[in-house]
Amino acid sequence: MDNIGYLAISRAAMLQRATDVTANNIANANTYGFRASNSVFESMIYQTDSKTDMRDMAYAIDRGTYADLSEGALLQTSNPLDVALVGDGWFGFMTANGQTALGRGGSFTLSPQGDLVTVAGDFVLDEGGAPINIPPGSGNIEIGRDGTITDEAGERIARIGVFAANDVGNWHQLGGSMMAPRDGAVDLMPVLDPNMAQGFVEQSNVNPIREMTRLIEFQRQYESAMNLASATDELRKTTLGRLAPE
Repeated sequence: MDNIGYLAISRAAMLQRATDVTANNIANANTYGFRASNSVFESMIYQTDSKTDMRDMAYAIDRGTYADLSEGALLQTSNPLDVALVGDGWFGFMTANGQTALGRGGSFTLSPQGDLVTVAGDFVLDEGGAPINIPPGSGNIEIGRDGTITDEAGERIARIGVFAANDVGNWHQLGGSMMAPRDGAVDLMPVLDPNMAQGFVEQSNVNPIREMTRLIEFQRQYESAMNLASATDELRKTTLGRLAPE
């Protein structure tokens, strides 16, 4: 395969990656707190060693993905355990395997043991990074603007942690709306003045119409790249066939 064929295959590989990312965005359009991802590509310039063709060749390189950190719209659920963050900050979570993660999905529930958890069973962390437990008999709990949880008698139980983090846009997604650094280490930095709303959840920031349009365009470009690669390979075979001695 000549350089044109390699360039076509390089482009097709990157378009396949972009298609996968976009499809994942669409699949999570209804996931609370989900942040849409975008692919990042660069060109690697390769100078040919041909004495007759001094043009440089540009190959596509996958530089990974980054998350769109813009806020999603708030949805009122009237569920007292649902909480939406307003403004900056992230909820802290501990997954089943003990990994610490951050996310904006605030649809919470109580485990049989009274732990405040996500619908997937991940622990919600307090301001000190520890799981939150609601004692039996607490009654109808209230969650204040700063995340303070009080029982029916007005006694303080805990405070939901809200944390800041650096370079979150380059973290990888763990599933749902949770994200973690690629090296797995999370440095929890509490937000001093958080703002949250009880009885609301933050929706995904995915724009389904835009993502569907991008998906169709990526698929068309992928088909075009593969057709070019096939045509180039067929042309090479035809040329070699005509040059071969009979």
